Amino acid sequence: MYVGSSGLLKKYDEYLLEHGYGIEELVAKAADCLFKHFKDYQSIAFLVGPGNNGADALCTGLMLHHIKKQVVFYYCGEPDNFSKANQYYYDKCLDENLTLIYLNDHTIYEFAEDLQNYDCIGDGFFGFGLHSSPRGIYADVIELINSRYNKDILAIDIPTGLNCNTGYPYGAVLYATKTISLTALKEGYLNPDSQSFCGEIVLETLDVENVFMEAGLFEMVDDNYVHLHLKERKFDGYKNYYGTDLIIAGSDEYKGAPLLAAKACLNSGAGIVKVMSVDSVIKILPLSIPEAIGIKIHRLSETDFEGYQAVMIGSGLGLDLDAYNYLLDTLQYTTSPLIIDGDGLTILSNNLDLLKKQKKPVILTPHLGEFKRLTDYNDQDDIMEKAVEFAREYESILVLKGPHTIVTNGYESYRMTSGNKAMAVGGMGDTLAGMITAFLGQKYDPLTAVILAVYIHGFTGDMLAKKRYTVLPSKLSDMIPSAMFVLSQNYKIVD
Repeated sequence: MYVGSSGLLKKYDEYLLEHGYGIEELVAKAADCLFKHFKDYQSIAFLVGPGNNGADALCTGLMLHHIKKQVVFYYCGEPDNFSKANQYYYDKCLDENLTLIYLNDHTIYEFAEDLQNYDCIGDGFFGFGLHSSPRGIYADVIELINSRYNKDILAIDIPTGLNCNTGYPYGAVLYATKTISLTALKEGYLNPDSQSFCGEIVLETLDVENVFMEAGLFEMVDDNYVHLHLKERKFDGYKNYYGTDLIIAGSDEYKGAPLLAAKACLNSGAGIVKVMSVDSVIKILPLSIPEAIGIKIHRLSETDFEGYQAVMIGSGLGLDLDAYNYLLDTLQYTTSPLIIDGDGLTILSNNLDLLKKQKKPVILTPHLGEFKRLTDYNDQDDIMEKAVEFAREYESILVLKGPHTIVTNGYESYRMTSGNKAMAVGGMGDTLAGMITAFLGQKYDPLTAVILAVYIHGFTGDMLAKKRYTVLPSKLSDMIPSAMFVLSQNYKIVD
């Protein structure tokens, strides 16, 4: 299952057109998917907009007409301004003498009188191409249907007026009882509030070549991914086999961050975890995590990074000159996969060009606020496209934390189905950074390691949130081994 923003879905359509598919052919394939959802109704009214969403409605209605259904089309805009595919199927409907009614200030009264004669309304006004609130006759029709019609409304791809990327309405929005999402889920559907506008959301994939990833859509990661990729512990495995990992984190002000990261790293299967930090952290490390090894922090050289399978830096590190030098030394000298988190990202934001010189895998784990410091993102930008562009430009794996966390290396992109709002607690990012470190240290492919860590992090939080209003990072860390066991066995804990 894949998901896309409006920009990515447009690129997907363009990709298919560039690789041999005709637009009329793609509309016909969309209609094949839609037909099954409309065929049980006898009398159907389709709302037809000027673009390809309207073409989907016209083609579907034509198919329904062929099986003796009563179909009426209500269209807005002049046919001369229709898209190519829309014009093509509009002409076909004319040729077969189907009823096509132009909606304007006069005919809308006839539409209102006839509304209850229809068993179902199909919304083909705009699809994901709408970027503002419906106006004029479109808004009038939406208000009319919402206030007077009490039967089924099936939205083609997305209800008119709903923001494809956020799941919130632009303004007036048509309330659907079912939404048939073509090709991929719309990003806005990841917002649970969207269901009040969409009703039941059904995904239908067109009968075309599987080019989702090549065209830039994001794959949704679920339990099955972990079950397929999580390695079993070896019968003769030993601590060195599972990686020696280094965590450079913490300061006198932030003593908890390195402890949370180290604990999560160990609970995620790391063999040996060493924590490089200030004296105040090293002193309490044996009391909090006796399994971890403490090293007093100092200016670093090449020899300080020998023998590690993964290195993490940044959680609670601070922003002083020493912290700045620790990050630069780490970027220069380590050859192991490197995770940069927390304060390390803030320091990096002024030195991004250093990422382009790295020969090792580099994983960045910003939340949205930190991402805004790393790039020129603003809230009107397409976050999925922006994440891909950033990862590709800076040759890194980006973990953009938030609802349905984004993971992308700029070429393969994923979103998580795990995680929940109860996890919005300080220290949760430190825990995730430690988990990523552990999976990298166990010699997973870097992208796979990151996906596993992020998904398991969210899944563990989901397990705890079943009986908790908030989930503390320390409690989540304790539950990681149980969550990994559950996922490895491919069954769920039953309350």
